[in-house]
Amino acid sequence: MVDIIYGRGFTDLAREMPFYISIFKKIIAYRLFKSKQPMYGSVDVNNICNLHCTHCYWWLNRKEGEDLTAEDWRKIIKEKINKNHLFVVTLVGGEPTMRPDVIQTFCEEMPRRVCVVTNATFPLKRFDNLYFYWVSMDGTEKIHDMIRGKGSYAKTKQNILDYIAGPDRQGKAAWRDIWITMTINSQNYMTVEDLTEEWRGKVNKIGFQFHTPFAKGDPLFMPFGEKRSEVVDKIIALKKKYPDFVINSPKQISLMKGNWGGIGTTPVDCPSWAIMSFDHMGRIKMPCCIGSADPKAQKPLCEECGLGCYSILVAQGIVGN
Repeated sequence: MVDIIYGRGFTDLAREMPFYISIFKKIIAYRLFKSKQPMYGSVDVNNICNLHCTHCYWWLNRKEGEDLTAEDWRKIIKEKINKNHLFVVTLVGGEPTMRPDVIQTFCEEMPRRVCVVTNATFPLKRFDNLYFYWVSMDGTEKIHDMIRGKGSYAKTKQNILDYIAGPDRQGKAAWRDIWITMTINSQNYMTVEDLTEEWRGKVNKIGFQFHTPFAKGDPLFMPFGEKRSEVVDKIIALKKKYPDFVINSPKQISLMKGNWGGIGTTPVDCPSWAIMSFDHMGRIKMPCCIGSADPKAQKPLCEECGLGCYSILVAQGIVGN
């Protein structure tokens, strides 16, 4: 099966044409009438994780003892996600692979429109109707382990290699199911090129974003300035060198040289409306996918945002909260 757009072939495009038409209509409605209708989804499928990464926003607002069943999620998919004609939904957590029943439910209800963000420290299950896995890697082994815990890189790497050594899925080689995502911060920025070279030719894609702080002075935040701009320029050079492997467009990643999202904790140019974000109880998160349904919870600093999912929309001309 030939890949045409982001890992989707002719068969996928034909089957999903109604969703492309829906997104096209939403974009036209936005451009002509400033009508803001959600296009994509982000879902915290569970409230537990086996790691405690130093940069992770999720632990800031976590509460114990809350979770939904797979059937609860099936109802939310039918009543909220499908009714809003969301094209692709990204499952996050917690660690979503700790709830394979929920992932299976999403794959059943939204075939080939489900991405899973995972630390891949557990063996990766082969879901028939999964779009792909976003595997979080924070640089080369030493740096990754410093952020995620000793031995985590080796587990993640082995589970990726075990998965891609398996049989084809949906007529495609298994390595096409694995995309790497790296969140750049003050501890790992120097490994961008090395990580790219290590995984090129082994997995399908790699994408970069920057750490988003929840408070001023966060030591992991990489300040705007010469050093950060140099990292952005390196990613642009990697894109030119490996255009089919690095997914960031020069226009999108260039936004990361400065403030593109908002003022304080308030989105301005960021199109947070375009992604409908659910927490682990099916409640809508604000102001964005790393926010919270609790109005008293800590909020991300929009003016220092480094998220890729919103900046790619801004680069395409979709803006405004």
